[in-house]
Amino acid sequence: MAARKATPSGRRKDAQQDFLSKPPKRRRRPASRQHRQEQALLSGERSKRPPMGTKSPRPRLPRISVLRGAASILFIGLAALTIFLFSDARFYVYTAAIRGLRYTSAEQVYRQADIDQYSIFWINDRETERRIEMLPYVKRATVHTALPNQVRIEVVEREPLVVWKVGGQEHWVDSEGLTMPVANAAGQVQDLPVLWDLDGSTSAGDGRLDPQLIASLSQVKQQTPEVTDFGYDRINGLQFRFPSGSFVYLGHPEGMAERVASLLVLHQSLASQGQAPAEINWRFENGYYLRLAQ
Repeated sequence: MAARKATPSGRRKDAQQDFLSKPPKRRRRPASRQHRQEQALLSGERSKRPPMGTKSPRPRLPRISVLRGAASILFIGLAALTIFLFSDARFYVYTAAIRGLRYTSAEQVYRQADIDQYSIFWINDRETERRIEMLPYVKRATVHTALPNQVRIEVVEREPLVVWKVGGQEHWVDSEGLTMPVANAAGQVQDLPVLWDLDGSTSAGDGRLDPQLIASLSQVKQQTPEVTDFGYDRINGLQFRFPSGSFVYLGHPEGMAERVASLLVLHQSLASQGQAPAEINWRFENGYYLRLAQ
């Protein structure tokens, strides 16, 4: 049987199958164009390289201004100095020089100051003074500090002028009427006048004693040192007895200083005449009356 001849349609089918089964071939660039591109790349790389025989430039470092560098050095130095000053034991306080004490002990002042084992740089002079002035006998305190760890405390204490006995208690009183405890040490204060509150009328709302009353007591005490005890009630006011036996009523503190001065003149005049009335009542400013002894 004679073989069939391939028909044109059969060849087309074989060609289509070959096209579909084989990957498409990449189209090659012309050799001349590819060569030009390679030469262009090579010439660009050569232009970036330095010429032969020349040194390559050094990499550029970031520039820091002189002021910024100096500020950084100064900051580091100050930080190191601060750490040294606040950590070195030579700048810590362990004692203080204290002067002006009579009724208060140096241990009490130092403890109240609250500066022990503190850095000298942490001590606030005014705050330390306020703490010391809270002590009962201290009127004013002055604190001075100096490097490396020196502290000097000057104290002015309140001076008691009257012993005030009220409500079963005993207090010292200064010229401003402020009270303080009676010191236990014997002989610190001698011959203070004693004021006895006979009915609780001398105690003011703020706990002070009237400064006019204190001044009158001091005035009588200065002119007649032998008078030591005084009394006070709301009706007769201030009252006391002269050594001659005359009992005196001086009334309330208003205007008492003038009455005391006049009373002392009157007492001396009566004494020069050999008279000692039983009572001198000078409670009012418009005059006085005498009650003679029988």
